[in-house]
Amino acid sequence: MTTASQGDPAEIERLAAALARIARTTRRQTKLPLGASSISALAVVVDQGATRLGDLAKIEGVTPATLSRIVAALEEEGYARRSSDESDRRSAFLDVTPAGRRMLIKARKDRAVVVSARVEHLTAGERELLFAALPALEALADSGADSD
Repeated sequence: MTTASQGDPAEIERLAAALARIARTTRRQTKLPLGASSISALAVVVDQGATRLGDLAKIEGVTPATLSRIVAALEEEGYARRSSDESDRRSAFLDVTPAGRRMLIKARKDRAVVVSARVEHLTAGERELLFAALPALEALADSGADSD
């Protein structure tokens, strides 16, 4: 049984599908020098600061082997650097370089341009509803971050 606060299952499916389509089409229309997984990992490090690799793998929901490939690509392009944890030599941190920070800022601006062009096609009423929903969308985006 669903309550109004949980949402109708069909509406939840529509929301999930719409969010996935928005992410997919925006990603396709934004030319990036790296894949989505690498950009996502870099964004975590930019937003949180130097991040332990094990923690980054958990945040990104990838295996250590997959994260190792992502980190290698970021280092190869000069967007990030790995450093040893002085208190635990078995562990390492990833930090962003100035070039990585610049690339991520540009990627975010480019994504905003793509989204802006799509928002322009909405009616004034749809835009008003969309922007009124921003706090709820941001809360939705953040609601599972700690449990991942």
